[in-house]
Amino acid sequence: VCTLDNEMMELVYIYILIGLIGGITAGMLGLGGGIIFVPGLLLVHKFSGLFDGYQLQSAVYTSLICIIFAGSTSSYLHFRNKLIEFKFVKKYALNVSFGCLLGIFLLEQLSSKILENIYGLILIALALLLISDAKIIRNNMIIVRSVGKFYFFFNGTISSLMGIGGGTLSVPYLSFLIEDIKKSIATASALGLVIAITSIIFMYVINLEIFYSKINHLSLFFIIPASIIGSYIGVTMLKNINPDKVKNIFSGLLIIIALYIFID
Repeated sequence: VCTLDNEMMELVYIYILIGLIGGITAGMLGLGGGIIFVPGLLLVHKFSGLFDGYQLQSAVYTSLICIIFAGSTSSYLHFRNKLIEFKFVKKYALNVSFGCLLGIFLLEQLSSKILENIYGLILIALALLLISDAKIIRNNMIIVRSVGKFYFFFNGTISSLMGIGGGTLSVPYLSFLIEDIKKSIATASALGLVIAITSIIFMYVINLEIFYSKINHLSLFFIIPASIIGSYIGVTMLKNINPDKVKNIFSGLLIIIALYIFID
């Protein structure tokens, strides 16, 4: 019993750490926290033997629920700081939502192994995009602007498929439209909330069993409150940090996660 208790407490501490770090990234980088929640939960599932056969799906679905809370907190704080550009949220919300429908559908159709390979490749691609200072987007901005709505449809698909808030794709694009990294991050955070909410709705529509068999319910009790606290810390850090440093942190975070997926 003592061994089980110790193992349970270790899981609790890990969940709290995942929530705290994920919340900080949600508040500071507009990521929604999913880029921390999913790899963290996936690692826990693998080492603990949980959700065998759909370990990544469980991590993604659980992350999307957590993002609603972390994203709501950071979005509210960004709103209070008058950083969210709502015209872009309204403009792209519907496209993002339809993209989420496709992402959740693919999650239910593809095997965990295939999804893990896709997940790793996409993160590596995103890391390279940020390291290059998004030159491929910057040098083709006329084309990128012309496919803006499709870009955010694609963002919704990738984000729901990966259990993230979409900031990894939203921030680089929005930074060209808004030309203020802090406002870009805040607006991406609001779009991340749209992604999480619509994804949860589509989870219910596509397969109600998801909520009973494919969500790490125990982790929610610890990740959610920890992520809310982390969101406050992240937003405070954003207010007092140099925008260039924010971008460097954003890029570095993606590289670390991409390396983790590659090594795994």
